[in-house]
Amino acid sequence: MPEAVPGASPQVVVIGSVNIDHVVVADAFPSPGETLLGRTAYVTLGGKGANQAAAAASGGVRTAMIARVGEDAEAGRARARLVAGGVDVDAVTTVSGTETGTAWITTAAGDNTIVVVAGANHQWPSEGDPTEGLGAQAAVVLAQLEIPLDVVRRAADACRGRFLLNAAPAAELPDDLIARCDVLIVNEHEQAVVSGQSATDGAEEAEGTPETAAIRKAHDALRARGAKAVVTTLGEAGAVVTDADGVSTALPAVPATVVDTTGAGDAFAGVLAARLAAGDSLLDAARLGIAAGSMAVRVSGAPQQYADLATLRALAPTTPPTDKD
Repeated sequence: MPEAVPGASPQVVVIGSVNIDHVVVADAFPSPGETLLGRTAYVTLGGKGANQAAAAASGGVRTAMIARVGEDAEAGRARARLVAGGVDVDAVTTVSGTETGTAWITTAAGDNTIVVVAGANHQWPSEGDPTEGLGAQAAVVLAQLEIPLDVVRRAADACRGRFLLNAAPAAELPDDLIARCDVLIVNEHEQAVVSGQSATDGAEEAEGTPETAAIRKAHDALRARGAKAVVTTLGEAGAVVTDADGVSTALPAVPATVVDTTGAGDAFAGVLAARLAAGDSLLDAARLGIAAGSMAVRVSGAPQQYADLATLRALAPTTPPTDKD
């Protein structure tokens, strides 16, 4: 991955959350009121913004992070981890009198539960350009929804390149924000919330498998509201990509033994953003994002060292895409 170069314009700017993750690994999830023995516990860097910035840097482009951290020791740890991943942290700002965001994660049986305490992630100026001018310089600005929606909207307005939004955690979005999305990235649950359509709506009316038919209908609805392209990630089933011409393509997954799904979607979004900034097509960028997600689920917690570009290229799906129309 490229090192952060002082004074160099970033190709990808990620604006979003920075958390310190407290992870417990267990054999099962406790029921309410139940106490279980865990297998191990550790503390690491997290937050969708930080995860995606580290993944973007691993995708071979200069990456800068815009975020808010607290006035505490955890802020230094977060910055150091980002720098170690090749991310420029000059725009990671300390907010006095508050704490760095935290996430409390339990992983078991290949899945996870997460409780997030926002902390400094919700402490932003109420007006102005939250990208501090970086949005006008970068080829891609990537945002998520772990920071206030108004900050995301202003970041989109400040973007002069491509604006990518990972609509996670799931939330209903205003039409003006959807219309600013050059690429809207969602999983199936997020797609249903953002589009207002369930996973089976309209499936009987379209060609292809019921799942991909329903996804295409949701993509059409989102594009009708202004999104130029839409990507739905499907975990072990790959992803469905609808490009700016309205052409939908189902891409296969890269098989993996799942240890923990934490950070897999962030790996996909960050690498997708990086490869679009580098000039790859949306389909090629998505294939590398799928490879990054496959690598991410093989470890517990969000990866602290994402796979490099050469590894992703070797792993990316090379079989012909399916269900293209």
